[in-house]
Amino acid sequence: MFGWITRRKSLAVVSSVILSLVLLILMGTMSTLMYKSEKSAVLREFKQVGDKLGDQMQTRGERIAEAANGFREGKMTSTAELGDLKEQLDAMVDDTLIANAYLVLPDISERDGKTYLRMIQSNESLTAADAGAGQEFVAHNALVSVFKGALIGKTGLSAGYRDDFGSWMSYLKPIVAEDGSAVAVFGVDYNYGNVQSRMNGLLWNAILVGLLVTAIGIAIMVVLVRIAVKPLGILAVMAKQASTGDLTVKVPVTSRNEIGQAAGSFNEMIASLRELAAHIDRTSNEVTESSLHLKETAGQTAAAANDIAHSIQDVAAGMETQLVSSAESQTAMTEMTIGIQRISESSQVVAELAADTAGMASDGDVVISRTVEQMGTIEQHVIAASDAMKELNQSNERIGDILAHISDVANQTNLLALNASIEAARAGEHGKGFAVVAQEIRKLAERSRESSEEISTILHVIGTKAGEVYASLEVSAGEAREGTKLANASGESFRSILRSIRQVSSQVQEVSAASEEMSAGSEQIAASLEELERMAKLSAAHSQDVAASSEEQLASVEEVAGASEQLRLLAGQLRAAVGSFRL
Repeated sequence: MFGWITRRKSLAVVSSVILSLVLLILMGTMSTLMYKSEKSAVLREFKQVGDKLGDQMQTRGERIAEAANGFREGKMTSTAELGDLKEQLDAMVDDTLIANAYLVLPDISERDGKTYLRMIQSNESLTAADAGAGQEFVAHNALVSVFKGALIGKTGLSAGYRDDFGSWMSYLKPIVAEDGSAVAVFGVDYNYGNVQSRMNGLLWNAILVGLLVTAIGIAIMVVLVRIAVKPLGILAVMAKQASTGDLTVKVPVTSRNEIGQAAGSFNEMIASLRELAAHIDRTSNEVTESSLHLKETAGQTAAAANDIAHSIQDVAAGMETQLVSSAESQTAMTEMTIGIQRISESSQVVAELAADTAGMASDGDVVISRTVEQMGTIEQHVIAASDAMKELNQSNERIGDILAHISDVANQTNLLALNASIEAARAGEHGKGFAVVAQEIRKLAERSRESSEEISTILHVIGTKAGEVYASLEVSAGEAREGTKLANASGESFRSILRSIRQVSSQVQEVSAASEEMSAGSEQIAASLEELERMAKLSAAHSQDVAASSEEQLASVEEVAGASEQLRLLAGQLRAAVGSFRL
């Protein structure tokens, strides 16, 4: 709708409509803000009045706590005892703002889905409505919400609500004891219906004043807009006359505002158009002459392009031959690269085997070294055992000599015992005891001789075996010395093998590195050949493209020749068209 108005109606109408809408929106916004500001002021007034009255009731806190306890304990039997409180509550009520004032026990009772509160004391109108001292009444949800806040020490103003007696907005404040606990809740009911009526009146007054001011403003703006856009009508007439080809028109400039600037710019545009038309007329003549010259040049260019096309085709054929050669070279280099890679792989395997062999040879060298050490140890032990056996044989001979001496002593003792026996026999009865001793000594000497003979026999056997062992150990010592020499020779051989293997491994690694370098070089050559082949393909393709472009250029030159003729004809038509303008 708005777009249709801006396209179909005059600028004066569109400007008037837009400004009118802006004024209406502005006045509506101002009226709304005034209403909200007035409502906020009323709510602040309600709270301030409630706070003052609540502070007055707080001064009667002990009396109110006494009355509350009396109702809870059932001791309060007569409401006449609370007359002083009722007089104070009645004094708070007026005919315009405060409709009710009351004190409520800080208890909530819920039955049948309804919330009940119990009065401590109320003003006369509530007492007449069966909501007097000690009576319960059904509390609206808006009142209950603020009442729960008052029980925890919060002062609050409820939202507006309606009941059977009218529209209300309730203010509640807790009456607290010295320990801070709520002993009662003081409430004030404001006549919200009167407040709404007053607020609605203020709102309608603001709306009417706004509409009147808006109407006056719209009328003034319409007149000003018509005066302002009148020069635009003259500019439109001049523009229509210029559109018919009359470039001699000129708009009078009567002001320096935007419309005056637009008129000046229009005059400058018409002057520029006059100069442009004259320039086009001159240029069309020059274009006619140039088109004839271009036609001749195009013919010459077509002949040269034809020659270039034939030459490019020959170049393309040569590039095809080069492309085939490059492909064959790349195939051969690829096969050589594969062979070098296989040599490199084999060299790596040989290098690994050589490294393993070197490791095993190193282990063998260690084993041979240990063997040489063990053979030396064995040789030392055998020599030591041989020396020990030699000493044992010598000790055995000394023991034989001692046993021979013992045997001689035993034989002599035996002879002495025999002589003693003979002497005892001669002694008769007195020599019997000595004969017995001599007999025992002879037996002991005989046993000593026999034992020494047995020991001598055993020592002879030991000496024989010791000699054999000594001879065997001498042979073993010689063989151990020979084994040590052989082990040393084996160690030297292993070390020579190890050095040879390490040399072979080093050479194999050098061969492997050289193979890898050759493989890398062959891959680079293959890549270069591949790049050469790609460049050959690109050159062949470019040659073909150039050949095609040459043919296209030949066709284009022929088209240019035809276009130059058409350009000459169009230049004549342009000159005729420019002649229709009045300069």
